[in-house]
Amino acid sequence: MKLAVMSDTHDHLENLERALKKINRQKPDALVHCGDLCSPFVVDRLAGFRGAVHVVFGNNEGDRFTIDRAARRFEHIAIHGEFGFIETGEGVAAFTHRPEFAEGFATTGRYKAVFYGHTHRHKAERIGDTWLINPGELLGFIERPRYIIFDLAQGTFRSIDI
Repeated sequence: MKLAVMSDTHDHLENLERALKKINRQKPDALVHCGDLCSPFVVDRLAGFRGAVHVVFGNNEGDRFTIDRAARRFEHIAIHGEFGFIETGEGVAAFTHRPEFAEGFATTGRYKAVFYGHTHRHKAERIGDTWLINPGELLGFIERPRYIIFDLAQGTFRSIDI
């Protein structure tokens, strides 16, 4: 299973649309967003992904209630709250916004990969057999806007600038 993983959109719809065009061409099985969509209208754009979308809340969501309500209009979008998990025959991925939660998940050794956001900086490290990865930001404020494609079967990933 291949996962597209992004974070920290902060309402930057142009970068999100550019990323989704590239992602849809790459045909991953699911899309994970590690928080800080910021506004409910970002959900409508995430609906343009052609597979399952998994979202966790960040610390800058302006209206969590309305974001959740917006997501309920789309069968393929799931809001997981503060953290989420994707279980497959190829391994389990965990995702959250907060680095400290992500590190805690990674240290358990239960996950093939743990994804997080918040810092706006791309980072990938191994904790035992678990990848701990921040895909970087979609906003493009601190670093170039980017996302990653993670292959659960292979345990590998590629970082893609938009």
